[in-house]
Amino acid sequence: MPSTSQVPPWLQAFRYRPVLSVLIPVYNTEPDILKRCLNAVMRQAYKKWELCIADDASTRADVRLILEGYARRCDRIKVIFSEKNQGIAATINQAAAMASGDYLGVLDHDDELHPFLLLEYVMLLNQHPDADCVYCDEDKMDEQGNCCQPWFKSDWNPDLSLSFNYVMHFVMCRHSLFDSVGGVREAYEGSQDYDLLLRIAEKTDKIFHIPKILYHWRMGPQSIASGPEAKPGVFVSGVAALEDALRRRHVLGRVTDAPGAWKGVYRVRRKIAKVMSCSVILVSHGDEAAFARLLNSILTHVPRRNFEILICTHSSVHLERRAFSHLYKAGIIVRRIVSDGPRSLPKMFNDAASHSSGDVLFFLDDTMELISAESWTSLLEHVQREEVGAVGGKVFYENGLMEHAGVIFGPFGLLGYAHRAIPDGSGYAGLDQMIGNYSAVMGLGMMTRAPVFTDAGGFDEQLRNAYWDADYCLRLRERGYLMTYTPYAKFHHHIPVKAIHEMIVEPEAGYFRARWQHVIDADPYFNPNFSRSLEDFSQYSNP
Repeated sequence: MPSTSQVPPWLQAFRYRPVLSVLIPVYNTEPDILKRCLNAVMRQAYKKWELCIADDASTRADVRLILEGYARRCDRIKVIFSEKNQGIAATINQAAAMASGDYLGVLDHDDELHPFLLLEYVMLLNQHPDADCVYCDEDKMDEQGNCCQPWFKSDWNPDLSLSFNYVMHFVMCRHSLFDSVGGVREAYEGSQDYDLLLRIAEKTDKIFHIPKILYHWRMGPQSIASGPEAKPGVFVSGVAALEDALRRRHVLGRVTDAPGAWKGVYRVRRKIAKVMSCSVILVSHGDEAAFARLLNSILTHVPRRNFEILICTHSSVHLERRAFSHLYKAGIIVRRIVSDGPRSLPKMFNDAASHSSGDVLFFLDDTMELISAESWTSLLEHVQREEVGAVGGKVFYENGLMEHAGVIFGPFGLLGYAHRAIPDGSGYAGLDQMIGNYSAVMGLGMMTRAPVFTDAGGFDEQLRNAYWDADYCLRLRERGYLMTYTPYAKFHHHIPVKAIHEMIVEPEAGYFRARWQHVIDADPYFNPNFSRSLEDFSQYSNP
């Protein structure tokens, strides 16, 4: 390694300059592609690296010649040759056994690193010396070497990590952590990286994301980058890895392929572990037909046990008792609440919540309609979790386009809904089809536990006309809770579509910005590579 006097001044500014070990499992790689892979490491701007290569008994003589040639050229390259083919998991562990670096990461033998990848990782490690795991954005590379299909990722997203291996490449983890979890496991061949990520996430939450494309995933005929049909066995081992993670985490549930999503997306179906009573809080604005539609959807899709209905109206609104008298006949506990003072949803919800007796609060008004038999149970699946503060579902406009699949902060300097105003299933990377975390969820159709709601002080009534739900979620985030979006709870919202910039409401917007500008500027679940002036993600190519 160069002496201190030879280290560039900008690098001397780094207090922490760790050795980074790049692991490459090799098997019968095309010579030109292998050289490009190795050269990408050699070209790294950060030079304090080592390259640990394990060849899995390649039958091509030129592979050995290439690897031996690179090892002679650079003493930071270590190579081992297996006598028999063992598979990628065992080969990665062989490469890791040679590593002496503080952090290590796996580079596939046909992929390439951006020249600044290691430098960017070291920059992050200097900013966050407690980081145990780091990953970056990536794209794909076609057989002509052209980069395409960028994959702009969320910051660490625990629920999305249970939907699919969204982290993918290039993961570097602390060497001691890799050893403590036992390295990669051969039983999960093909999804060994996913299995490793799940086990690492159980040991640490110090997982950091660099929102820059620093990894190029080559699309070859044998690579899953070209399509799931290339390696169907990967998805079988992915299910097995996820099922094992549920067992380790003592989560009662099962894993299935996510219906309607692309291959490789999973659904964790959690068992309702304990009986929870629910207070369904309904606000009526006086439209009896709309209220009847809402009630009918509840009676159709909600099991008639362990819940009460609280009907709240403003004192200026007249609602005939006959509009809900059939609920009494059905044996449902009904409470009627009349709200005085300023007429606003957050106040009416707060007033009704103060009279509730349920363990869980479920907020709706008469513009809403449940349209899925799974809505109730899929929300309960997540609201029962201690780490989750609020849960929201997928909401459709009356014309069938999506309104809500998670709240994102930043569009037009405020907030918006992910995948908004596009057909179901056409969201960026299919994320609208996956359970995941967002900074907030929509208040109509939201479930939250009553003690959490009380502890947070309910909804802020100063946000009379807008943003009260986002504000509530952000206050829960400050308390360490996750907000979870599930696509399996589905609603119709009977309002017309409006553009996001037409929905900005003052003075509430100014009040909200003053409180939450730091989140608006840097939402961890909204990749900064996306434009903040677009209505949705549909203008980006899906990876």
